[in-house]
Amino acid sequence: FFMQCGFALLEAGTVRSKNTKNILLKNLLDACLGAIIWWAWGMGAAYGESGESDGNVFIGTAPDGGGPFLAAGWAKVGFDPANGKVLALWFFQYVFAATAATIVSGAVCERATIGAYIAYTCFITGLIYPVVVHWVWCDNGFLSGA
Repeated sequence: FFMQCGFALLEAGTVRSKNTKNILLKNLLDACLGAIIWWAWGMGAAYGESGESDGNVFIGTAPDGGGPFLAAGWAKVGFDPANGKVLALWFFQYVFAATAATIVSGAVCERATIGAYIAYTCFITGLIYPVVVHWVWCDNGFLSGA
């Protein structure tokens, strides 16, 4: 999570002083919107069931119990809330999803409107990063070593 703070400081130092508040707000929005999007959609798209029954290796889908979408299936098999593994995994991946959006913000820090910034933050956090996570770290992803 402290990567967000580091990127905020880096970007605040690279913009003109009149844009400092703007870039700090955008970094805060990355963290806040990233958490909501990763909770609602990203975790499910990254770690949802796929590949076994339907042959889908592109993106995770919701099983019968809702799976990890909106945290509906976190109490199901494989999601044991007692040991905190799922929450730790959620937090770890959320931070990297938000960081992926923040890295792009440095390239467009004085060039994008707030609307465009929110749109690409939602796109990166909600689609691009979860798909890559599903490909590589999910057991059924086609780039997975499992």
